[in-house]
Amino acid sequence: MTGVIDQQVLVEDQQAGNTYSTNGKDDPILLENEHEKWLRGDREAAEWLPEDVRPIFVHDRGGDAFSLYEELSKESANAGFVVRANQNRRVLTEGGEGGKLFDWSSDLAERGRNSIEIQQGGGREARTAEVSITAGTCELRAPRNNPDQEGSVKVNVVRVDEVNGTGDPIQWVLLTTESVETFDDILAIIEYYGLRWRIEDWHKVLKSGCKIEERQLQTWERMEVLLSVYSVIAWKVLELRELARGESSVAPEILLSEAERAVLETKFPELSGQSGKAYAVHVAKLGGYLDRGSDPPPGWETMWKGLQKLRMWAEGYELGAE
Repeated sequence: MTGVIDQQVLVEDQQAGNTYSTNGKDDPILLENEHEKWLRGDREAAEWLPEDVRPIFVHDRGGDAFSLYEELSKESANAGFVVRANQNRRVLTEGGEGGKLFDWSSDLAERGRNSIEIQQGGGREARTAEVSITAGTCELRAPRNNPDQEGSVKVNVVRVDEVNGTGDPIQWVLLTTESVETFDDILAIIEYYGLRWRIEDWHKVLKSGCKIEERQLQTWERMEVLLSVYSVIAWKVLELRELARGESSVAPEILLSEAERAVLETKFPELSGQSGKAYAVHVAKLGGYLDRGSDPPPGWETMWKGLQKLRMWAEGYELGAE
């Protein structure tokens, strides 16, 4: 099961060009720079974890900040990171030679190949991509344009390049604190980064399904409350989707209420006594999923539509039972 430990709500003052983090406090907190939001989110999430849990923070290219690498590297025993590089940073190689990150990583020796399942979305068709994987270690040098930063940060690098890719081929340069000693270590880092797609899908449910950005509320406090409610709904949609796609299963009562299960069993009598995966698939069928042998697993859109319909019917069921 996945979930949300902490969530930041950002408020933009477009006239002043400032961004604030509400963070559930009385007064919004001014963010000094674009990357501070990533560091604040990591810190807040880490405070909720037990002391014996070592988190690994995963960021896309927006989190590529030298300040983030500096701070998290100091706490590498307690927390790690996997960040997709956005900038062709200056580096020092293990041999002491200078260079640029993207150029240096392109010359690393191949460590192996693997296949990555690319999901459909953004005008992109689902496909299985064969990728060449390299890895190495270097030091990221402080940016020249920031006099407050100096020195360097040692990181491991995993580079993923799609083989014979067309259109928009995969090319990832991942910076990490985690070991790249074995090929299994490298594959684990790639798997961590791949989890970000689930985060993106969660935001898609919030924006396109719940339409959180279209809600015309007068204050950020009210929006924060509404976002909390919709976040739980979006999480439930994705958990049902993952349950419908996965090989393992859980009891249906883990994600569906008694009324929701009763409605599904009335609509689909064959469901009674089956696994949670079967229930999740039938929620998607309410949203238009055809469940034919050649069909791919259900996506979040059909699951969202199906859950909306199911919740409406379940509410009527509960009212009739009173």
